[in-house]
Amino acid sequence: MNSLDEISKLLSYDRIREFNATNILNDYRRWPDLAKEALEKDARVVERKEFRKIILCGMGGSAAACDAIRDCFRDRDIVVVKDYHLPSWVKENDLIITVSYSGNTEETLCCYMEAFRKGLPLITVSSGGILEKIAEKNNVPHNSIVKGLAPRAAFPQLFYTIANILHKLDVIGGKSFDDVRSSVTQFSKYAQTIFPENDLKENISKQVAAFIYKSIPTIYGSSMIRSVVERFERMVSENGKWHAMSDLIPELCHNEIVSYELYCPLTKVIILRTEGEPKEVSKRFEILKDIIRDSGHQLMELNPECEKIVDIIVSYYYFLDVSTIYLAVINGVDPSKTKSIDYLKKRLEKELNYVKTIGINLEDDSIKM
Repeated sequence: MNSLDEISKLLSYDRIREFNATNILNDYRRWPDLAKEALEKDARVVERKEFRKIILCGMGGSAAACDAIRDCFRDRDIVVVKDYHLPSWVKENDLIITVSYSGNTEETLCCYMEAFRKGLPLITVSSGGILEKIAEKNNVPHNSIVKGLAPRAAFPQLFYTIANILHKLDVIGGKSFDDVRSSVTQFSKYAQTIFPENDLKENISKQVAAFIYKSIPTIYGSSMIRSVVERFERMVSENGKWHAMSDLIPELCHNEIVSYELYCPLTKVIILRTEGEPKEVSKRFEILKDIIRDSGHQLMELNPECEKIVDIIVSYYYFLDVSTIYLAVINGVDPSKTKSIDYLKKRLEKELNYVKTIGINLEDDSIKM
């Protein structure tokens, strides 16, 4: 049996059902509609419209949406915080947007409490949970999103809700927001080719999963799409239950490339390109490809061939996320389960219960401000 036949067999409908991938794939099928729905809502915002910095606080899938916002609008002063605490340099004219799909992420709740106690401009985004409760209690503008999704599959709701908020605050202007609106068509385009009914030869998501099979992927991209590179690596881990590595041009040219002086049989390289790369970035990629090929390592190069940065980022998020679901099926695991995360959260709640120390009691939902 050749490799293509083997992969096609490993990605049969029976195996997709066997490893419970159908439900999470159905979440991804909804991305075009989830994006449109988020854009149609009237964003709830603070009255003030002039800010020194925009600080987006979130973890996991919520942070991935924040990262994408930062990369799409690099000319704005947007900072993403993935931690328990706000930066020490935060000032009273900085806007804090706390984003948690579940509404119960302890790091994000801690950032919320710090921002509220300091009297900073504050907006929240969640599908419910404690974040929604405390926002309502404190009269903080809260933006509700659709419930019932896997947090990592909620990207369109999170990304377009945050974009909507920033547009209403005039942080994102009319032309930039037009690009955001039109980017929804990328989901509709890829939805026609990346799902199980599309065979391997025409399905880029299956092709990426097939390339990764039996290897440790090393993912490279430019700093322009840092969010994409990091998201892909993390989805290989979270969905595929598999290890991956990543790095960025130009930094990797000062250290990482030396690793190709020795051959590593488990390593395969995926390079994520963009249209309109600066010539200094493009030339580094070309030399990097020569070094990788000369070292004997296999290489896959991807490019969604979009001109606008928003289109590039949402396209990559979509078809690469789905590829990691296929990787899980190939590996014989359920992509929707996250046993290690669940175990860690239970132990943290039992042994630390950190949110209680900042005035939130998860046992009776009481809040001490």
